Amino acid sequence: MNALELAKILKATLVGTQKSDIKGFSIDSRKVKEGDVFIALKGERHDGHDFVKEALSRGAVGAVVEKEVSASGGFLLRVPSTLDALRKIGRYKRSKFKGTVIGVAGSAGKTTTKDLIHHLLSETGKSYKSAGNLNSKIGLPLVLANMPQDADYAVLELGASAVGDVLELTRLAKPKVRVITSIGEEHLETFGTVEDVIRGNGEIFYGFGSEDWAVIPAHLKGVYGLPEDRVITFGTGGNLEAHDVRISQKGTLFKFMGKEVLVPVLSMGVVDNVLASFGVLTALGYDPLDFTEALGSFKPPEGRMNLIDLREVILIDDTYNANPPSVRNALRTLSSLETGGKRIAVLGDMLELGDQSEKLHREVGKLVAEMGIDFAIFYGNHMRFAYEECVRRGGNCLFLKEDGDVLSAILKWFGNKNIILMKGSRGMKMERFIKELRGLVRYGC
Repeated sequence: MNALELAKILKATLVGTQKSDIKGFSIDSRKVKEGDVFIALKGERHDGHDFVKEALSRGAVGAVVEKEVSASGGFLLRVPSTLDALRKIGRYKRSKFKGTVIGVAGSAGKTTTKDLIHHLLSETGKSYKSAGNLNSKIGLPLVLANMPQDADYAVLELGASAVGDVLELTRLAKPKVRVITSIGEEHLETFGTVEDVIRGNGEIFYGFGSEDWAVIPAHLKGVYGLPEDRVITFGTGGNLEAHDVRISQKGTLFKFMGKEVLVPVLSMGVVDNVLASFGVLTALGYDPLDFTEALGSFKPPEGRMNLIDLREVILIDDTYNANPPSVRNALRTLSSLETGGKRIAVLGDMLELGDQSEKLHREVGKLVAEMGIDFAIFYGNHMRFAYEECVRRGGNCLFLKEDGDVLSAILKWFGNKNIILMKGSRGMKMERFIKELRGLVRYGC
């Protein structure tokens, strides 16, 4: 694609060199690569138009803008809306793509499942995936805009915080294999109810065609009115089941169709993620048993049940985000781990739960007490409810609101090969505690 072709796609006014070759698209001037086109989006805190000059200096060949900018060194395309322009580019690239698109939605495990599918399909051909968690109304169009046309597969993550979000993304992505990883309490502040979560994630089946496939948890069979011969279910009672699930510090083990499988991810929840990936392989005509060895080289996304061995203590970094389903999974995993030391949970608030927040945080406190977690540190305004419930049920725990107090409390459990789980919502920035702890160990403190 060159500048003139892009101008025609966007029906935009072109100023500058018409034949500039375009290698990709970027919305972040700090991440621009040589040959990119910078799309100047207006954000809540920053306006991309203020960074056009920087983007061009970093190697961008041009920029898409919606107002006058003072910049040189590349072409400019003027459009009424840069966000609409990004979506047009994504829609155009999708229309030209001849490979198979897999869409992944759900309340928890989307990124891990997406990465697993991509990892396994890479054994068969060229696979492309959404980078990180680019799964939003801005992120997905950017992923599509950068989709290589020669890929055999594109594995795309579809995120949602309200009914209608997945529908909009599905219209863009047009997946042939459609996956729901799990359903649970997520973004209730904007979704409303769990029933709305079920309905919202089910929007991935919009425009479901006669040659499309659905891969869903077994308990959702029949919920979405899909043709039975185009549905593959996973989990208890499904087409694809795991048995004899165990956790060790090497990862998660289970039996699948009589074969022992090891996934180097410390998570009970990863079993369903693997089964969903196997469902995609099945839909595409492959035998999942041929891919079990490939699981051994899989690396989980950062901040998702990563095991960090600091010699005297083992950290489980699950700091990327938290909602009730993912917290339940993390606590189940922690309680299943064999250790000569103690099992410690450091839990930050689960945000965006609306009027269900107190109830759901109290359920976390109840789980901590019932699962035999040796000690819990609850951090944040909402985790006070978890603390109160844990104490009421005889659990050992502490409630803290100050960052410095949290770090000091964690350090008291450093040693004796204790296992410390760290988890909280994105807004709690729990990863900073991981960084500080690793720094203390590095400098021998």
